[in-house]
Amino acid sequence: MLRTESEKEENIPVAHPSDSPMEGIPLIPISAMAGAFTGEQTVLEYECERFVVPTFKGAEFLISVKGSSMYPKYNSGDIVACKRLPMGDIFFQWNKVYVLDTDQGPLIKRVKPGSDKEHVLIVSDNERYEPFELPLDRIYHVALVIGVIRLE
Repeated sequence: MLRTESEKEENIPVAHPSDSPMEGIPLIPISAMAGAFTGEQTVLEYECERFVVPTFKGAEFLISVKGSSMYPKYNSGDIVACKRLPMGDIFFQWNKVYVLDTDQGPLIKRVKPGSDKEHVLIVSDNERYEPFELPLDRIYHVALVIGVIRLE
């Protein structure tokens, strides 16, 4: 059975903004710094724009990428969807991309094992940026990146 274009479009879930505080995923207005650090900031969820993105099941927030250190995987201006992880019993999936809330601001990076159990190795996809070790006690919140929205 063939469908007309309008019938096909009706069945496709479409991302859209939401004015309801009970609907959608909040877009955190702080860019995840992909290469540079920012100062410490706090954001309340009611201050955030919200977007309904049907394919991002389990996403708890969206955040913009800033910088080129994660290129070509993520570009400056991309929006990543993230799922928070509990800090009390953190389990990193090595080489996955995370948004890390650190004492110097948010970072979007790959995480690999550090030189000991007190550190992780923070790695950029862009080879122009050197990996560095980060003490676990300087990471306040962790979220796994589960999707991306990119504008052409």
